[in-house]
Amino acid sequence: MRFPDPVPPKRRRLRDTFRDRIRLALLVGLVLMLVGAILPWMRVWLPYQGFFDVSGFERAGDAGLILEFGALALVLTWSDRAWNSRTTILVAGPFLLGVVSVLLLRVAHGDANIYLGSLEPQGGSGSILMPFWVANGGAVLATIAGAVHLWRARARVSFNLGLTVPAIAGTVGGVVGAIGGFLAGARIAEQLTAGAIAGVSSSLLVVLAVLLAFIGGWVGAVGAASLAQSTRRP
Repeated sequence: MRFPDPVPPKRRRLRDTFRDRIRLALLVGLVLMLVGAILPWMRVWLPYQGFFDVSGFERAGDAGLILEFGALALVLTWSDRAWNSRTTILVAGPFLLGVVSVLLLRVAHGDANIYLGSLEPQGGSGSILMPFWVANGGAVLATIAGAVHLWRARARVSFNLGLTVPAIAGTVGGVVGAIGGFLAGARIAEQLTAGAIAGVSSSLLVVLAVLLAFIGGWVGAVGAASLAQSTRRP
């Protein structure tokens, strides 16, 4: 007796991902948002200093948050499991992150205008550069595409929260671990960049804080959920 040959798993092709216009629009919007966040946001001129660029990682550091939100939304959009999931938070994630990014960029715009206005008494001047508006346009496009995706998936998503003991413990552990990792990353970045320029220190702080926050959140969620599961009575 001869058994049929096993069917190899179907590989995802890029053209299958890009065939979905809403998904493609969301990816384009997120890429624009990330590129705009990395590039300088303002060009300033001051007496005796000349022209210099100011990045979004300086001052309030809004570009760092935009980078984090955009990267997380990009992962949720690129992953087939998250894109086709029945879990509401995974499906709504890109839309929610896009809304938060639009609001944050609105706040950053107000902060930039305040900073540029403060240069006039010093005899200086400045302007907002194109990358800032690129980030805004990308955030708006991602929000619209995310809303359309959420609307299309409304029939399959599940709104059951499943408030079990391991789920609650995993959520709390993940939040605590993420906060601890973020603080640890910020502390390490401060030690490594002592005396460095603001742009370098801010960029390293964002990278380390995001990385350790992700690791801490994952370890905290898995550890707390496993501990809660093991201590439950049979």
